[in-house]
Amino acid sequence: MTQQDNLRRLLSPRSIVLIGGSNLELPIQNTRDIGFDGEIWVVNPKYDQIAGVPCYPSVSDLPGPPDAAFVSVNAGLTVQAVAELAAKGCGGVVCYAAGFAEVGDNGAQLQAALVEVAGDMALVGPNCYGLLNFTNGVALWPDRLFGEQPDKGVAIISQSGNVALTLTMHDRSLPLTHVISVGNQAVLGVGDYIEPLLEDERVSAIGFYIEGLKDIASFSRAAMKALLKGVPLVVLKAGTSEIGTQLTLSHTSSLAGADDLYQAMFDRLGILRVHSLGELLETLKIAALCELPKGDRIGVLTCSGGDSAMLADGLDQYKLQLPRLNDRQQHQLSEVLPDFASLSNPLDYNTSVWGDLEACVQVFDIMMGGDFDATVLVLDFPRQGSGDDHAWQVAVNALIAAHAKHHKTVMVISNLSELLPENARLRLVKAGIAPLQGLKDGIAALASLVRYSERRRQVASMDDPQQLLLRQGSMAIGEGCMLDEWASKKLLGRYGLPLPGGGCVDRSEVVNTADRLGYPVVMKGVSAQLIHKTEAGAVALNLKDPGSVAAAAEAMAVRLAEQGIDDIRFLIEPMVTDAVGELIIGLKRDEQFGLALILGTGGILVNMMNDSSTLLLPTTREAVKETLCSLRGAPLLQGYRGRPEGDFEAVLDAVMAVSDFALDHWDSVTELDVNPLMVRPKGKGVIAADALIRLSGPLWIS
Repeated sequence: MTQQDNLRRLLSPRSIVLIGGSNLELPIQNTRDIGFDGEIWVVNPKYDQIAGVPCYPSVSDLPGPPDAAFVSVNAGLTVQAVAELAAKGCGGVVCYAAGFAEVGDNGAQLQAALVEVAGDMALVGPNCYGLLNFTNGVALWPDRLFGEQPDKGVAIISQSGNVALTLTMHDRSLPLTHVISVGNQAVLGVGDYIEPLLEDERVSAIGFYIEGLKDIASFSRAAMKALLKGVPLVVLKAGTSEIGTQLTLSHTSSLAGADDLYQAMFDRLGILRVHSLGELLETLKIAALCELPKGDRIGVLTCSGGDSAMLADGLDQYKLQLPRLNDRQQHQLSEVLPDFASLSNPLDYNTSVWGDLEACVQVFDIMMGGDFDATVLVLDFPRQGSGDDHAWQVAVNALIAAHAKHHKTVMVISNLSELLPENARLRLVKAGIAPLQGLKDGIAALASLVRYSERRRQVASMDDPQQLLLRQGSMAIGEGCMLDEWASKKLLGRYGLPLPGGGCVDRSEVVNTADRLGYPVVMKGVSAQLIHKTEAGAVALNLKDPGSVAAAAEAMAVRLAEQGIDDIRFLIEPMVTDAVGELIIGLKRDEQFGLALILGTGGILVNMMNDSSTLLLPTTREAVKETLCSLRGAPLLQGYRGRPEGDFEAVLDAVMAVSDFALDHWDSVTELDVNPLMVRPKGKGVIAADALIRLSGPLWIS
């Protein structure tokens, strides 16, 4: 069997073996409590029985090959046990023990041995909490068990065992189908679990806690399958600080950190990113319980002006729309609500109908009948035990009744998470209404699912969605070499990047070259030692006659010699005088993602402006256009305040030329800058005024 076949056996076993000592009592009890109806075996040579289950002296003595194993012995004995399980034909194993790669070199060697003996088994961990499958009654889990068998729900995959445990203990009325603590990911990475989970129709969404991914290409393939199937992936990623220890030679290197690359992947593949465990659970709740919203038009019901204002502000923060009530709605509501009611969206239906089931059903029905993609009711129950909550229960009953007529996306949101009690939540869940706990997390969750639906539509309209899949990353080998500007431009010019059309000459030829090109010209010093030429005094602009060219060359040669740069040549190019804006196009290499494309506002203020976005490769012309339009500097290219409109199509051509170069040099480019790309008026094209490339090995340019 393949590793994926064995993973399916592990997730839905008919036989389970537990290996360990008295610490197996709780896992065995968990397996019984969760309702597992297959064979349960225990291996321990020193005990006759553990928790009432007879013990076999060794794995070889088992009556058959187990589908799943839970190994709870020390690290050294874990390797031995896994070897014996592999020989027996076990499907998969959860390795609970720590003491592997997370502890240093010795542990890393032990982990390598573990991987070797595992063979084609599906191995979870080591250094992990285990695996729960509530749908099939599987509990390979060493701690207290929380959860019950759902009709449908969400799966959780976590790189942290403690976070996995915490998420099982939530009080959010979110049904869980699976919880998988992946630990060190010695054999199986996070992405490997996605496809088997997608095969289970009871899994409506998958939530993740991650700190990093081992195999970006594999994860992207699984994420694309989830997107096309309509199973949202919701990720809480920790570790967002940039890695700043390497010396950066180009502007591009300082524009994008590791977290930017993860965000670019999430945006590309329709993966929803959240920023807290609460937001994770609320987002998964909508995905698990509701028909996903088809658009961003939201109808809001409250019985408080304050609730209306806070919810309106929150929706506006995420650019969600609050359409006005149509004439029919206003007329119908005016017949139910008093004259002093303000007929608007959000609708403050006030206390005049509070506790009146028939009137509340009418109001809620009228709102749901409007041109809204989702309807939200704000409802805060009194503290439980503080008195009668009949009127609040009436509101829940009315919403359920109205929802049954319309079958649209409907949610209840409480301002405070503790003010939506379990009895109300469970009734809402049963009706297919998401009970969202906490205004901030609830609004963020709704906005995420609206974005998800939009991204699904975009991907579905693509001729070939598979072009969004990511290549496997790698680090370039060797120290590499920096190409000077002239060599960099010649190399990129072969891919269609527009160049100024000058020449690189010795000092004796600068005047003749300038005369041939025509004035004004730009002069730049050329040397592989020159990275930031402006700071080194190696740029002279707007030279209008032979005398100024000769003088600039002499002064530049002296300046650079004082800095120890004596291999100087001079690049003479026509001066671009009609640019309407400047951009930077860059490439940055990352060990996990390979090459990433950085687009931003360019020129000498590129780092000060910090106006850039990251695209992962390969990319599309449409994605490049969307990214460029998202820049703060984009209006300068679009005829800002009467200025000429820039040649946007030529910009797209230039970016795609750099993208083609990157794909052809995937394993050798370390970094690249085209800065600035001078954007001329529409119809006149663009010019790459400067370029820099660093490669992992020498390259001869003819």
